[in-house]
Amino acid sequence: MNEPKKWGYIYDEKLNMYVPNLPRQKKFAKVLLILSIISFVAVLIQIYFFDKSSYEKISFLAYTTVMVFLFLALYLVLKINIRIVEKRLEEVKGLKLSNDLEIKALKNKRFFAFIIICILSIVVFVSNPDMIKKFSIKYIFYLILAIVVLVYNSYKLFEEFKNNKYSLIITGKTIKIYYENNEKEFITTDNISYVKFYAISRPRGRKDKNPTLQIFDSEEKILVEMTIKPIDYYSLKKYFEKYNVRIDNQYREF
Repeated sequence: MNEPKKWGYIYDEKLNMYVPNLPRQKKFAKVLLILSIISFVAVLIQIYFFDKSSYEKISFLAYTTVMVFLFLALYLVLKINIRIVEKRLEEVKGLKLSNDLEIKALKNKRFFAFIIICILSIVVFVSNPDMIKKFSIKYIFYLILAIVVLVYNSYKLFEEFKNNKYSLIITGKTIKIYYENNEKEFITTDNISYVKFYAISRPRGRKDKNPTLQIFDSEEKILVEMTIKPIDYYSLKKYFEKYNVRIDNQYREF
């Protein structure tokens, strides 16, 4: 186990990795529930002794009511998160490594959606005569900047779109790489330098919830890059660990 200890996580010996500390989260959820109940009782008491002429009582009632909804909302969000994590842990613990695996890339439709949005934006811009009349150095600068951003994002999304066409057929130590259902090449685990798991970065500092796999040959050349299902990530992680392939794991599992 080479992963560093993470705050809020505990080590699971069966899975050989750190998982969220669900017992602590469940205790915190109970605290939030108790606080929401106490706040609700406080609201009922204030309503019973309510005095419309008192600004302080009105303000305190409003504040307490907000606290009820805040504690309850936090409790519900935490309970939903706990349930999602428990469900994933059940799937992972029930996962059995097979000698034969078929891994398919997830289909990504963002590229087409992005292109459609860009086309609509261009149509709106061109069909607006007032916008064209206001052309100045400032508008030209922003236009060039928009074009640069458009080209960059189109390139990144197009790369993701191409990677959607990959698939893997694994038999023992042999990995066959397919592109558009045609065999591109094959490699054995002995000839893999290392594999990498990570999450694609999204705007506003977000990360893709699905992991992306990269396989590097003995010369550290990328053979395949594909976004996969989380459950396939766990299967592949077990598979590569079994054959002692070095793993660069940058994917946050939970």
